[in-house]
Amino acid sequence: MNQNRNKIRVAIIGGGVAGLSAAFRIREELRTSGIDHELVLFEQEKKCGGATQTITEKGYALEHGPNGWLSSEPLTGRLIDELGLTSELIPANESAGNRYIFTRNKLQPIPTTPPRFLMSGLLRPWEKLRVAKEYFTPPRKDDHDETIFDFGCRRLGKGFAETMLDPMVSGIFAGDIHQLSLPATFPKMRSMELEYGGLFKAMFAKKREKKKNKTNSQEAGPSGPAGVLTTLQGGTGRLSETLATTMSDVIQKGKEVSSLSRENDQFVVMCDGNKQSFDAVVMAVPAHRASGIIEPLNMQISQTLREISFANVAVVCHAYDSQTIPQKLNGFGHLIPRRDGIRALGCLWTSCIFPNQAPNGKVLLRTIFGGAHDPGILDLSDSELIDLVTESTATTIGFNAKPLESWIFRHPRGIAQYTLGHRERVKKVEQFCEELPGLAFVGASYRGVALNRCIRDAYTIAPRILQPFGIHAAPLDESVSA
Repeated sequence: MNQNRNKIRVAIIGGGVAGLSAAFRIREELRTSGIDHELVLFEQEKKCGGATQTITEKGYALEHGPNGWLSSEPLTGRLIDELGLTSELIPANESAGNRYIFTRNKLQPIPTTPPRFLMSGLLRPWEKLRVAKEYFTPPRKDDHDETIFDFGCRRLGKGFAETMLDPMVSGIFAGDIHQLSLPATFPKMRSMELEYGGLFKAMFAKKREKKKNKTNSQEAGPSGPAGVLTTLQGGTGRLSETLATTMSDVIQKGKEVSSLSRENDQFVVMCDGNKQSFDAVVMAVPAHRASGIIEPLNMQISQTLREISFANVAVVCHAYDSQTIPQKLNGFGHLIPRRDGIRALGCLWTSCIFPNQAPNGKVLLRTIFGGAHDPGILDLSDSELIDLVTESTATTIGFNAKPLESWIFRHPRGIAQYTLGHRERVKKVEQFCEELPGLAFVGASYRGVALNRCIRDAYTIAPRILQPFGIHAAPLDESVSA
């Protein structure tokens, strides 16, 4: 790579949150370095943001994808601050700490303390005893791959795996615990076992460390991950909108990149039949799209990317008069184990989490369908999906009124599935990038599907993508969020 060029040209392919954040961070580093540069972000749609978009209609804030992020990620906080959005932050209502699992025909609260766990009806008495045995269960000595189900059964018992882990995985990945890799999806659980010998031993050790260091940092627990769920005024889409506005001078919308190749020590991007040469490229599109684009560059890596599977997801936002609902909803929402035979994966009680996202006197819910267990969900019509919503709310919450309003968002290949072997696939991609400096892959296909993880991913690649040009970015806060 010629480091003596008068101008550095960097391309970002994909304008979702990961691509926008990467473009923002790289531009800031290039400006600080004082090196002449040109940045181009290619987005095939007419609007940036990917799934991170919010529609405001009739007083409702309707999220296409993520409804927020956890406050435990310092790099997301840094991005929010750099965009001037700190004053617009809205934390979730305190009642969002109440989370439920619908099982055995009842909404069961997820216990947050050991005494509540003992009193909970989520698990049967012998299943609770099996969980208690986790402390005495010998740890595995290697870091070999393992499904979430196998890990759960080995350490906590089959009852816990099916009742607790299964709906949690459905809520995050819309995935199948019999297929997803534990170390790829929940690396902290694996590290807790390897470092401390077990989950309970790790929790007790961390508690002692906190007491010794007199810290009050929040740790992940059974009711949910660490941190406070947070959004912005106007919804999560406000973040991608602000990024897109800030980066508007470098964004080319409606531009679909067809291929990436290498010529004369540069990357060649083919877009709309035209070739453009760049010194560095960030691939910020889903793995299945990246696979086709980089095929001329490396057939083997293209095939590796193609092996990353995705699940179809349908999101239905539905609204009601509060008087229609016989019981007061007071919590984050509920998840549903697959064994209970209900087609919905779960339901977020949106207007309980963020009361400002629905008009006074209205209740806004958000039901998720599809996933690895239900790939044909997108074949259903809108009316069929709404019928499923009515059926699900009648069973789980106890009312069967038709929604006053409903909005449906369909996501073909919506969520990446980190199946067995995912870490090895990502490692192959990362090794390829090390051998070809100036290339990076970011986004939810690789190292985490949450919005926080996409932003951390984007910020982390900035130093790597610029290092070949002698640009050394400022060190990041390397603390890891839950």
